[in-house]
Amino acid sequence: MHRFKGMKSALFAALMATTSAANAADVEVLHWWTSGGEAAALNVLKENLQSQGIGWVDMPVAGGGGEAAMTTLRARVTAGDAPTAVQMLGFDILDWAEQGALGNLDDVAVREGWDNVVPKALQAFAKYDGHWISAPVNVHS
Repeated sequence: MHRFKGMKSALFAALMATTSAANAADVEVLHWWTSGGEAAALNVLKENLQSQGIGWVDMPVAGGGGEAAMTTLRARVTAGDAPTAVQMLGFDILDWAEQGALGNLDDVAVREGWDNVVPKALQAFAKYDGHWISAPVNVHS
């Protein structure tokens, strides 16, 4: 069991099956933030990418607190059609990293100083084998 079991965190991870979000012209983002406030928060991320010339292809999957999205993700990865980035909860992302399914975000993490600004408790599930494999965007307990 992971020691932060009670902590939930939304993370976006770049999947290896496609180009990492940090280098893509367009990113397809699988997520479950579909309610009004969640969608508004997601739009902040979308607008930031668009201001950098990166297009956002939205793939919302409503329902189940993310379980429906994870079912969709498993099906897409199995079919060889993984999205560029996906919202995940906490330590679930490490399971995908152990399978070699995630891209490396070290370049953008170094450029933006993530080691200095992301708390160590969050780095515990945003890094795998010393490499950044996800970007924390929301944390609550």
